[in-house]
Amino acid sequence: MDVKTSIEYLTAHAEKTPSEIAEAVDVLYQEYNSYEKIAQKMGQSPTFWSTRHHLFQLPKGIRWQIDQGPIGITQGYQMSRLKNEIDQWILAISIIEEKLKAKECEDVVNLVLKQNMSIRDALSLSTGVRCDKTQTLLLPLGFDIRLSICKVAWEQCQNWEDLCYQLIRQGIDVDIKEVAHQLEKLASDLRKAGQEENG
Repeated sequence: MDVKTSIEYLTAHAEKTPSEIAEAVDVLYQEYNSYEKIAQKMGQSPTFWSTRHHLFQLPKGIRWQIDQGPIGITQGYQMSRLKNEIDQWILAISIIEEKLKAKECEDVVNLVLKQNMSIRDALSLSTGVRCDKTQTLLLPLGFDIRLSICKVAWEQCQNWEDLCYQLIRQGIDVDIKEVAHQLEKLASDLRKAGQEENG
């Protein structure tokens, strides 16, 4: 994104997602190096732009949740104050699952930053949220899907729930970039082999 596009985005900021605004502010901040100058040029207060700029530091998945609405901009700002990405994810999940308000997020983040408390302990002490509880995964599965899963699971002497959990864990642990790299290499090798056969 260039400066001109950033100015266009911020001029129409009410029509843009928080992620788009955060990226546009980042570009202008690099250009002007001051929220005051951005505010002079674009209107609003320096705090308005600073708060939105901080969202740019969050992981893409968390920014997506902010864009979708379950996490508010102020909650996102509080999250951005945490330097540890895992802490940010834990707080994001807690906001969504436990419906934490912005003030509760601020209290938790302050405990982490000022009292050097772990995010889990801060959540428990400040809000009563426990990160060790189990969340049941509810998926609407039609009979044909359950039948397919049960057949595979039972042939492996597993409950279907255990198989689903195992497959989810495997999917999470897959390095998509590495798989893509391996597929590119395989495609290249196959092209070379085909050229050698034909040539």
